[in-house]
Amino acid sequence: MLFGPRVGIDTSNYTINPDERKAGACYAKTVTIGHSVRGGGVNINQGVTIGDNRIIASGSVVTKDIPANVIVAGVPCRVIRPITDADHVGFNAS
Repeated sequence: MLFGPRVGIDTSNYTINPDERKAGACYAKTVTIGHSVRGGGVNINQGVTIGDNRIIASGSVVTKDIPANVIVAGVPCRVIRPITDADHVGFNAS
């Protein structure tokens, strides 16, 4: 992932039960991030998988797994549209 500014990856969380929270109980879940993922100003919640080739719009909150090759945005994050050949801008690195 190309991390822009203000990216938060939250792998832990407190329990819902108030007595357990007061006692300091918390738990963690893995976050998995694939190749060629781009985003800035994004919060990623615990337990999600972000696979390959995704664009995550600024300010999004990722709460669920997201399918490959899409642009996502929002709070909570949702699929806006797939990435297609029409997205090529003609950039040539040579």
